[in-house]
Amino acid sequence: MNSTLLKPFAKYSEKTLLAVGITGTLIGSYLAYIFNVRFDGVLDLHTVSDALYHEPFIDNLINIICLILLLFVTAKYINVKTRLVDMVNTVLIARMPYYLLTVFNLNDFINKATLEVIEFTNTQQVNDIPIFNLAALIIFALLSILFLIWYITLLFNGFKIASNAKDKRSIFLFIAAILLSEIISKILIHQFN
Repeated sequence: MNSTLLKPFAKYSEKTLLAVGITGTLIGSYLAYIFNVRFDGVLDLHTVSDALYHEPFIDNLINIICLILLLFVTAKYINVKTRLVDMVNTVLIARMPYYLLTVFNLNDFINKATLEVIEFTNTQQVNDIPIFNLAALIIFALLSILFLIWYITLLFNGFKIASNAKDKRSIFLFIAAILLSEIISKILIHQFN
């Protein structure tokens, strides 16, 4: 179970990973549309009032391309034998935890709770914030952090296998590639979507 959730790249064939990754991305993008969620950055997930059908798909496409390109170039720098398909699979599979988070915005619950908490905070009526909304947001935030850790762990494990990385330098290069991907994806998403 642990290897399936954290190290699927060593367990499953590249064809299986690719098929599951593409299918998961399409389903995840559709769920994001249904539950009004945007992936407006490589590391970002936000609820919105009304997601247009194409937005989550374009968000994901931009995020996936940014991650694949930057992680592939970084992995190639570490090991010239790194294969593109391994990085594609890594990125597609690693993003799956984020897709699971979309369902928490059922009936726009998280979005409405967020807006209500902001409204009470802006009017300086912090003591009047509905405890249920606050508790729900705290739970969602904690789950989001756990899923972000899972996402980054999957990315790093796949990156490590694909590039045969063994030293601390590769950790720093990986972090730099992720941060650069985040910046570029944010810019591109705001330009094109």
